[in-house]
Amino acid sequence: MPDRLALTQNAQFYREDVALTNEALCSILDAASDNKTLGSAFLIDKTDEIRKLKDGTEFRFSLRVFPTERPVHFWEDPLSDLIHALILVIQVDGHVAVLKKSCASISEVIEKHLTPIKSSDLTASFSDDEAEFQKISMRNMTVSERAMRSKAYEAADLKGLLSLHAAGRSIPYFFKLKLNGRIKTISAQSGRVVESSERKSLDDIVSWARQQIEQIKNPSGDKDFLEAFAQLVDLDIVWNNTQPTAVLVESSFVVDNLLEKNVPLFYTTRKGRTFELTGKQLRALISQLETVYEIIPGLDFKLNGTSRPASLKKNKSSISLDVPALRKIKLEDNGKELTLQSFINKNNLTTISFSNPQYMYFMGQCFKDGAGVNEIPSLLKSFVVIDDLAMATSEKGDYKPARKKFDSSSVFGLIEKHCSKNDYIFCDDLGDEWADHIVFNKKECSVSFIHSKHGDMSKSASNLHDVVGQAIKNIGNMDIDLRAFGKKYDNKLLMNYRDGTMPRVRRKLHGDFKKYLAELRQDYRFNKRCIICCSFLSRAQIESEFTKLQKGMRVPGNITQMFWILSSFVHATKEAGVSPIIYCRP
Repeated sequence: MPDRLALTQNAQFYREDVALTNEALCSILDAASDNKTLGSAFLIDKTDEIRKLKDGTEFRFSLRVFPTERPVHFWEDPLSDLIHALILVIQVDGHVAVLKKSCASISEVIEKHLTPIKSSDLTASFSDDEAEFQKISMRNMTVSERAMRSKAYEAADLKGLLSLHAAGRSIPYFFKLKLNGRIKTISAQSGRVVESSERKSLDDIVSWARQQIEQIKNPSGDKDFLEAFAQLVDLDIVWNNTQPTAVLVESSFVVDNLLEKNVPLFYTTRKGRTFELTGKQLRALISQLETVYEIIPGLDFKLNGTSRPASLKKNKSSISLDVPALRKIKLEDNGKELTLQSFINKNNLTTISFSNPQYMYFMGQCFKDGAGVNEIPSLLKSFVVIDDLAMATSEKGDYKPARKKFDSSSVFGLIEKHCSKNDYIFCDDLGDEWADHIVFNKKECSVSFIHSKHGDMSKSASNLHDVVGQAIKNIGNMDIDLRAFGKKYDNKLLMNYRDGTMPRVRRKLHGDFKKYLAELRQDYRFNKRCIICCSFLSRAQIESEFTKLQKGMRVPGNITQMFWILSSFVHATKEAGVSPIIYCRP
């Protein structure tokens, strides 16, 4: 019967710390077949079988093929599709390759018996020079609600094309590459390797798996390209030397794989009543999952700001979320009932930052920033002190339609005073807003996008979310397309602010602005400056806290978040060829 298999080269790889016993194999197979249709029989059921390849090499395998039902979610009445599932466990040279399709989750069981092959081991199995990196997806080392969290790049070969500036703060989690004429993909999250080919027999799949394992056991030393990115580190090393400070659930995965596929979620009350979550309840759930929660210092790792008890739990090789309320929400996954907490932990959806900002836990693994706190001196150079910001009392002041200018004690008023020697100052606040102020200077060949936020002096990271998010969102507009800016100039900037008497043109030169702009934009020295103006930030206070970070001293979780947010802003702008500037009080 196994000779009838026709499989693709798609497997997850593990290491046997201790040889799998018959009992362990049965527990893996039982977990995988937990969604077998009731009363049905296995098409194949083999445990710890020995088989020889053509060259006489022996290998062991366990295999189950069985029918299962997949629920149909677009139909109100109970309806399901009958499909067949597969679990194949191949044991070769102290390693295990697992091929599965449509079976129930085995992650909890397999973690007890096997160690996943790390992404660094998978990528070390080939030389950078031999591979053409056609696609890389990566996660930025940030938990900010407003910062860019992930990005993907595609090219015939990204080596030499992809800027490695700030690569040390990026965690690659998916690779598509061309190696020896074959297309291969590697998923860091699951330890999965997929290689394009026609469907193959069991023996051919085993030969392929052996080849992958041999490459893993004999890594290449040539990693100039990949070593520029964040590096994998052992969880125990991080856990024993630093404290978790904030946690974020990758809620987009929940939305994409559950809500958008109309997978129903059911909540069980204390009295045992079960009902389906809909509309407002689902929105409230996602809103809570999207929130970044600080972790209260202590041994129980409780989350701060949650409406119900929640904490983190350190396992053998992972960190999981422990939330009783999420255990009351249930769903069906491949025919098996699962709690939402189990779904989140099974898919490694928790991202965690630490008091040492060099480290981040992502997709079930810990990574170390290649640059990290060493960047603090250069980050501090982006701060520009404006003394008057210490006297700011509001963002825009007491606006009235008859007013011609902003209050002198408002952040907007102080910015216009600070920029008064430039050629043009436009107030682009409200509506189709690219920035609060857009400033042009021909002598310096520059355009500045200024995004302002007022607040009392604070070390809270929450004030930074909006202003940094707005700044990063508008980086693409800083190239100043002449047609697009001309349209904005005619339709908005020549109008008065909020339909009052205050002109949006806050300063101008005599002459034709569009001609001025065309000449400025054509100048080879043209440069772009992205500025966030934060009256709540103190240069002295930030330098003091960041210096503690650099020395490895314990700081509150909000300081670590602040570092990541500001660092994300600096790197996002520099990557786009834009100079980052942070206006602050002394």
